[in-house]
Amino acid sequence: MRRAERFGTQVVMSEDEKRSSRAERFGTGSSNEKMEEQKKKSRAERFGLPTPSSDDTEAKKKARLERFGQSTEVGKAEEEKRKARALRFAGAAPSGSSEGKDKDTSKPV
Repeated sequence: MRRAERFGTQVVMSEDEKRSSRAERFGTGSSNEKMEEQKKKSRAERFGLPTPSSDDTEAKKKARLERFGQSTEVGKAEEEKRKARALRFAGAAPSGSSEGKDKDTSKPV
């Protein structure tokens, strides 16, 4: 590509070719990820580190879930707050409506 630019000829590349050349230049791509994974495994073996497996991470997640729990329950106080807010804003018009912009809805005190 540089050579073509230097000699003044046009380079016609498809989108796929452009993507692959960019991936090659900057070191991105699926093959690079596989190589990184292999490097990590070899380092772990060399230094005697345990290799994390997907089974191990799943077991850790389950243990954490059992220990801390996954609470989706809403307390009574929170439920009451939500109902009160729903009632308070149920009759309110959306702020984007054009009706009532000209009218003064505030009450004199």
